[in-house]
Amino acid sequence: MKQYWWWDDFFAIISLPIQITLLSLMLVWRNIGLGQHADTILAENPLLLLQGAKYLYIATFIFDCSITFPKLSAIFFYARVFRSNNKLFKINLWIAGCLVTGWLVAAAVSTIFQCTPIKKAWNPILPGTCINTSAWYLATSAISVVIDFYILLLPVPMIWALKMSLKRRLYLLGAFFLAYSVIVLSIGRLVSISDLFPSLGTDLTWNVYPYLYWVGFEGAISLISISVPNIVGLVKTLRGRRCPGNNLAGGKKYTGPISTKANAMANVCGTQSTGDDYSGFQRLSSSECASVPGTDGQRGLGPTDGKGDALELRRIRVQTHISVSKGTYLSI
Repeated sequence: MKQYWWWDDFFAIISLPIQITLLSLMLVWRNIGLGQHADTILAENPLLLLQGAKYLYIATFIFDCSITFPKLSAIFFYARVFRSNNKLFKINLWIAGCLVTGWLVAAAVSTIFQCTPIKKAWNPILPGTCINTSAWYLATSAISVVIDFYILLLPVPMIWALKMSLKRRLYLLGAFFLAYSVIVLSIGRLVSISDLFPSLGTDLTWNVYPYLYWVGFEGAISLISISVPNIVGLVKTLRGRRCPGNNLAGGKKYTGPISTKANAMANVCGTQSTGDDYSGFQRLSSSECASVPGTDGQRGLGPTDGKGDALELRRIRVQTHISVSKGTYLSI
């Protein structure tokens, strides 16, 4: 079934340039001292410390967007997949969307005005006051983890209510949980913050380095996680185009005897072999597949001179009467 572009696709796409910008900014900061002790940079060029602190200030905005837009994409993806009249589920989707949007707005405002004057955020020698940055980072990270848990549990009631076997429902739940595995990185970032910020002010460029690993991975894994369903669909589509004779259910090639299934029909293009042997057909590769007249553009199998190989057809309906005429089509 053809899927049309929607808001989940928009937020997933816009997350990519944001993540690239964040990683690029980290690389630029690394070139001017990130990962080195502050005393070493101070002896070389004190202005590099201020420049690095300014990069951190800017990176905070970009990071907040890099983890927020994938969350919004996941929420809209749930709305697309679970199209139902369940009012409770719709209310939960709205609550999750408001929480994510509210978190981004609150984080952005508090980042801008964390110090008075604003320049004191990257130049601590200026006179003025700042909020408790350690408590602020911990609070925003903890709320982000809670929101991730909430989004992770949103589809559970809908999947559990599906009319299918217990094994299949558990399989779907596992697939959704793996697709949103970024919550592990959110917890790791929270733990890293709790260990980092008591000593952050003493040596910024050295102490913040391990924390930035979590920052970079969380945004990237978030983007990959929300893209998993589309990646799977893309792979299936490409495989289907390369070899239309693949089995529809699992993409596996059929190598056993020809099965008989109702609700299916196929025509095989072939010619009679020399002599009285009519087994001169074999499975063809994707490049050898050709259209069969009378099948509305469907792919068929062409004649070969091999022997004994089973025919590979996508849909087959076997009729009791089979007629073979030399130099014509074999209808099954």
